[in-house]
Amino acid sequence: MFQRKKSEPFIADDKLHRATLRRLDEVVAPPACGTVLAEIDATVEAWLATLPSAPHILTVVLPPCDENAVVETWARQAGHQVLPPPSRQDLVAPEETVRPDLGGTGILVVPRLEDWFLRHRDGLRTVRALLSALDAVDRPVVVGCNGWAWAFLAKSAGAGALLPDPVTVRPFDAARLHGWFVSLAKAEATGSMRFRLPSTGEDVLAVDEQDTPRSDYLRRLAGRSLGIPWVAWHLWRRSLRTGDDETVADDARAVVTDGDASEQTMWVAALDEYLLPGTGDDATLHVLHALLVHGALTAAELALVLPGVGGFDMIPVLVRSGFVERRGEYLVCRAAAYPAIRDGLEAAGFPMGRV
Repeated sequence: MFQRKKSEPFIADDKLHRATLRRLDEVVAPPACGTVLAEIDATVEAWLATLPSAPHILTVVLPPCDENAVVETWARQAGHQVLPPPSRQDLVAPEETVRPDLGGTGILVVPRLEDWFLRHRDGLRTVRALLSALDAVDRPVVVGCNGWAWAFLAKSAGAGALLPDPVTVRPFDAARLHGWFVSLAKAEATGSMRFRLPSTGEDVLAVDEQDTPRSDYLRRLAGRSLGIPWVAWHLWRRSLRTGDDETVADDARAVVTDGDASEQTMWVAALDEYLLPGTGDDATLHVLHALLVHGALTAAELALVLPGVGGFDMIPVLVRSGFVERRGEYLVCRAAAYPAIRDGLEAAGFPMGRV
């Protein structure tokens, strides 16, 4: 009972199963934005202290797949005015250009610059008008944008010339992920919680005397997620498993020596591997690139921004393979699949969403 071969896993995979959504929400609670809201708030406070000598616009460029709309969430929590975007039908209407109303006092926030354009021959007039108006407005402005949209607008609409150099969030390394995941686990109300590797029983969140994570798992997770907190959060949730019988608990108590035998355990499986289906298919890559640039798109909106008519037959494949998710009538890239999508687009020579 107390000995096992080195080649044998600590807990067999067939004794584990994916945690329920309710259980995951207890130990890895949403929203998946970590300390980003506080970081944005501190950045804005520091910028305001430099006015009027600094530019009156603060540009915040974030990674894609942000499901929590962190810039808008921050703005509404702080009580700032949020500029609503036009409908996408208005963006491509040939009759007239939408003229934004920028009147008012205090900080004006444009949470998602990507909502002000479509990659279409008639889809850039509104964002160009908005950028010119923001340049001339006499009030502080915070503009949010995802990195892929920013890369497109910097070349197609002169956003890089009209807006100041952007700032972004500090990447989440192993130490930041550790502090965040520990704080999420502490929100769980029923006793102590350990996160262990099924292969060795190692506690993933254990630290040494310098409060440095002992396990390499968080370093691998930080690298796989590219330091993006919401991507790391999704990968972390997807890796968590629970035991479905008492044998798991008995096996753990037999060999665990670094914790209370009554503690609760979540098992941390290997990180999911994503492989793009048909990586040589340009139409598939164009679909994924469009979803990164624009965020959520309907099938009709996707048809407007794609360079050709192909790619739609691959959408069911992308959904089944976990790269794309349907949310009602909208299609979005899954956050957990973003690193693989990014690698595929970079290998194919697509313009990258770098800050």
